[in-house]
Amino acid sequence: MFCVKKPVRFGKAPLGRRAMPQYDREMNNVTALDFQAMVSHWLATPVNGYLGSDYGNVLPDLLQNPLRAGGADVVLSKLRADVPLAGALPRAALNMYMIDEGPDKRRFYIDVSGKPIEVGGGT
Repeated sequence: MFCVKKPVRFGKAPLGRRAMPQYDREMNNVTALDFQAMVSHWLATPVNGYLGSDYGNVLPDLLQNPLRAGGADVVLSKLRADVPLAGALPRAALNMYMIDEGPDKRRFYIDVSGKPIEVGGGT
């Protein structure tokens, strides 16, 4: 009987270097769903949510400010600074908008790749 082992997925190492694993091509691609998950994570994390890092959303800064104050631009620029993939996208790829619901309620959304992600909610 022969024992067949699965081959190790390490490439040949040049002289004096360690062998580096060869990753599947599918693992190197970031999909739109991955990016939407990154934005959702950013929205769920408050500023200074990680010790020693200012990573996180600045949404409480939008409260009690006039809408024309440019708060959406501040939120999107912070998103671009915190998530490197968002900073690499064209400026028109990320949008923030609001929808009025009734006389006293507004819902804010960040549009990523054509899919709206509710700010402060679970869409």
